[in-house]
Amino acid sequence: MWLVLVIPALLIAILLFLLSPKRHPVVTALRPGPTGTINILIIGKDARAIGPVEKEGYQRNKRERSSHSDVMIIAHVNLDSGRLNLFALPRDLLVNVTGITKPNSATDFNRMEKLTHIYAIGGESLLCRTIESLLGITIHRSVAFDFDTFRMTFGLLRPFLRNLKVRGIALSNRNQALKFARRRYRLKDDDIDRCRDNLLLVSSVIHRTWWLADTRLGEMLIQRVLKIIGNDTDLPVEEAKQIVYGLKESGFNPDRIRTAVLVGEGRKVTLERYKKTFWCYLPAYAEIRKQVDCFLRDQRRVQALDFMTRQRFRAPGYLFADYIISTDSSAFAKKLKGLEKLDLDLQPEP
Repeated sequence: MWLVLVIPALLIAILLFLLSPKRHPVVTALRPGPTGTINILIIGKDARAIGPVEKEGYQRNKRERSSHSDVMIIAHVNLDSGRLNLFALPRDLLVNVTGITKPNSATDFNRMEKLTHIYAIGGESLLCRTIESLLGITIHRSVAFDFDTFRMTFGLLRPFLRNLKVRGIALSNRNQALKFARRRYRLKDDDIDRCRDNLLLVSSVIHRTWWLADTRLGEMLIQRVLKIIGNDTDLPVEEAKQIVYGLKESGFNPDRIRTAVLVGEGRKVTLERYKKTFWCYLPAYAEIRKQVDCFLRDQRRVQALDFMTRQRFRAPGYLFADYIISTDSSAFAKKLKGLEKLDLDLQPEP
């Protein structure tokens, strides 16, 4: 009879312990910028499994060494003002890569490279350096998820996400979440919509789990997530705690998360490196500078497009200064699906 009373009391005691505050000053080697800012690049990569796959999504299987970065989101943290902005870059964005590409101008897109291929060429370090050069910011840390680690992380957090819906789609398990994060074809704005979807997914997860931020259970979840990710991050547990506790201390409210997608223009481009034509994304530099000032430098008075809504955008003429627009768009559209399938298998030149 006594067990009927003791067991519930014990479970309640354990629950109270896990949810009790566990906040303490954390001093690490991570040094925020002058205004208390930290930029973390979140990467979703398409690494495939090698050989037989066991317990897919429940354990980490051996993966390809080379893969593309299909999702790239900069989490811009401001510890002084207690704010978080999430800024997504489309995978098909054309960029100059120091030591790899040699465009004659900032709009010589035929001699540039897709952002998604850079991860396959040089991993996180080259991708971070390229984004830093494009945007003029510092990427302090990076975190990369493959298919297994994404599903394992979502499965770990799933009990705290309740009836999670994003864009009206219920994400009740890890496989549905991965499918949602990866979907691209048949969306109205292709990869721009995928960027929007992933920004909404990340912000929704933060909304649902932030109440755990300064609890013992929250600390255990941080440790577990980083253990799942393993060597695909340079963010240690103590630095992750520093960021979470710093946001908590500065009064961060997830309702104030701002999201934005890098602005540009979709066009087909023949990339000289491959001698093939792909659907690409041309960076609109003038508007991107505004976005960087607004979302990554916290200059809140700057008016910049966020691309989260279908705002009207008129591509500036300078985008096409060194690039001839082809007129066979209908014929190209019929070939696009096959070209994009090929794109998944491309091995960029060293």
